[in-house]
This record gives sequence, C-alpha cells and structure tokens, in this order.
Amino acid sequence: MIDLELVAHRFALDGSVERAANQKTYLKSDLDFFGISVPVVRAGLKREMRENPVADRSELLATSLSCFDWTHFEMQLFGVLLLDKNSELQESQDLEFIAELVRKCSTWALVDPLSGPASRIVVQELPEVGSILDSWSSDPNFWLRRFSLIVLMRSLRESDSEWPRFVRYADSMIEEKEFFVRKAIGWVLRDVSKIRPQHVNEFVRRHMPVISGVTFREAVKYLPELERTELRTAYNNRN
Repeated sequence: MIDLELVAHRFALDGSVERAANQKTYLKSDLDFFGISVPVVRAGLKREMRENPVADRSELLATSLSCFDWTHFEMQLFGVLLLDKNSELQESQDLEFIAELVRKCSTWALVDPLSGPASRIVVQELPEVGSILDSWSSDPNFWLRRFSLIVLMRSLRESDSEWPRFVRYADSMIEEKEFFVRKAIGWVLRDVSKIRPQHVNEFVRRHMPVISGVTFREAVKYLPELERTELRTAYNNRN
C-alpha cells in the first residue's frame, strides 16, 4: 500500500517556501502548499505506482479519500491523479464518490483534474448515469455545477448525442454570476466549436442578450472568422 506519510515527506523535501507562497497567492487558496510543481507530483505518483501499485478498487478509493485528510494542495492533487491513473478499476457508482471529492475541493486546480476519471465513466455509462449529472447541474455547490459541464466535454468530442444535455445545463446556468461556472460554459462551447461550429453559433445567438463576457469570449474564439466577426458585432451592439 502507498505510504502517504512518506509521500508527503518526499514532497516536503522537494518543496520551496517561495514557490509555496506564490502558489497560494495564484490559486487564492486557504490550503497549505509544499511548494512543488505539478510535474513533481506526477513523478511522485509514477514512483508509487511502480513501487506500490494499487491492488483493487477499494484500496484506490480509500487511498484517494485519505489524501483529502491532508491540508496540503499537493497531497490532495496526488489523490486526484491517483484516481485518474487507475481509472480502469472504477465503476459507475464511483461517480458519487468523485462528487464527494469535488465537494471537498476549494480550487479549480483540483476540481478540473477530477473530470478525467469522471468523464471516462460518463462516456461508458450514459444515458444510465444521466440522472446523476442532472442532479449535479442544479446542486447548490457551484463547483459541482461546473463539474456537470466539463465532464461532458469528452462525450461531446466523440458525438453530438449529449449536446441537448449540455444545452439544458448551460441554459439553466447562463445567467449565473459565478465566474467559474460562466468560464466552464465557455470552455465547453469553445471545444465544441472546433467540431460543430454551427451548434455554438446558434447557442451564442440565442443567448446574446444575457451571455457573459467570459462565456462569449471563450465560445467564439475558434469559430470561423466570418461568424466570429458577426457575433462580436452583435455582442458589442447589445442594448
């Protein structure tokens, strides 16, 4: 089994007080920081996977959850990346487990990486897990609402079967004041625009009176130039 005390000790040895202060400021987080980079965390995970591979699903979930007993960002990130690295051990019911981790997160830098293991389950299990995603999209926790959007990105790249689901979620959140939700809507639209620009064009036009600046800027970034110019003109001429 992975010795988390040893993992933390190694991270502390590699850490930098100056980097820790900078990371804390950048993420505007109340968490503690060892002051190591994400590649160093990944290298630590790779070493543990080589020396102490996870045996089964129960060990995976227990170890990942234990990482959130630490107040250090890097240990929580280690738990998130551990889930992602061992995604083949996870089952559809683990979406609820991942949702509980999201609730424990206080920064996008932990929430967003959790979309990796979650999106794999979503791709494999939709529409059976649709009711779970529906509940996330209206959850009081804004990180979980954001999560309901970004976990759809992998599915949307592969087909447009879940586009109506995304539109339903985004319609319900389009007037939200929370920056991270607005940003997530824009990110998904930006991603889809590379494959199905007409979908994004229609969505933006329909919401032109209320779409936020951050959502709009992300959504139109990769649209064809003519469409992008027309939408920017319409956005700038809003009453």
